[in-house]
Amino acid sequence: MHIHQKSLAFLCATMLASQPFAAAQAGDFLFQWDNDKVADTDRHYTNGMRLGYVPTKPAFQLTYVATKLATICLFNTPDNIRAGWVIGQDMYTPEDVYATVPDPLDRPYAGWTYLGVTAQSETTKGLTDFNQQDTIEVDFGIVGPASRAGETQNWFHRKINVSQSRGWDHQIGSELGLLVTRTLKLRMPLWEPFGKESPAFDIIPHATAQVGNIKIAAAAGATLRFGGNLGEDFGPIYGTFAMPRARPDHLTWSFFIGAEARAVARDMFLGGNTFKDSPSVKHNPFVLESRIGITTHMALPKNWWANGVRLDLSHVQRTREFTTQDKSDRYGSFKLTVNY
Repeated sequence: MHIHQKSLAFLCATMLASQPFAAAQAGDFLFQWDNDKVADTDRHYTNGMRLGYVPTKPAFQLTYVATKLATICLFNTPDNIRAGWVIGQDMYTPEDVYATVPDPLDRPYAGWTYLGVTAQSETTKGLTDFNQQDTIEVDFGIVGPASRAGETQNWFHRKINVSQSRGWDHQIGSELGLLVTRTLKLRMPLWEPFGKESPAFDIIPHATAQVGNIKIAAAAGATLRFGGNLGEDFGPIYGTFAMPRARPDHLTWSFFIGAEARAVARDMFLGGNTFKDSPSVKHNPFVLESRIGITTHMALPKNWWANGVRLDLSHVQRTREFTTQDKSDRYGSFKLTVNY
């Protein structure tokens, strides 16, 4: 067995084993699925799947590592940390997936399979008088054929009787990857038209920085929400770095709409491998993304099979990410969190 096959086997085994193992230990779980087919497209960022786990047992919490990361990354409350694990796989394809030799002016085929550690803290008064959430995620993984994204996609297409993508032999090459993502959110109440105990409006500005050979980028944006018990939630995630939310004290729900402006210095999935030639296109240095959707998080009785269940549904629209791209992209995002 080749070394990249061993790596893939380990990642797959971890993904399959993580939920039953962790369920026995209790904690918060996240399943995320992004897919463009639900938005009636089949191109570019075409599929992303992710499992997240925040354990409650001290033996499985990365207390020392998470605290060090939080301190280095200037968390407002580095001693109040929720630490967890993530595993995921992202897939990127050109628009024409039926061509055996892809168009060199279109986005190259690329896959990214990764394991990561996350740390998050929240405080009622951070840098300002508003509620603040700090998040750091460090992902390690593999890009290219060793990620097995092509095999995963075509296996799934065979199962659902959909035509297979034919150009995966021309994807960017295998390369170890590192991606560090730091996010800051503030929660600002806006308007309570029906009183303090009734549905209200708020706005959540956010800022994100990413560094690594996978991506170098910075982003800023804001989300407008209308809903109930907004003070117990920090709204949707932009990008793929989502952690499972802890069980709220009350039912939370919201309708949201938001946007993010992103400055991109490097994107391996567009620009190709770091130290060798590979398929590539020239990235656009500025990208805009809009997001609209709904979310709800229900606290269940503690003697039930689970303590809480959360559902996030959103539609994402993204402007052109590379110079030869002829139209913007869109996809749907589904997130399910279960609290045990």
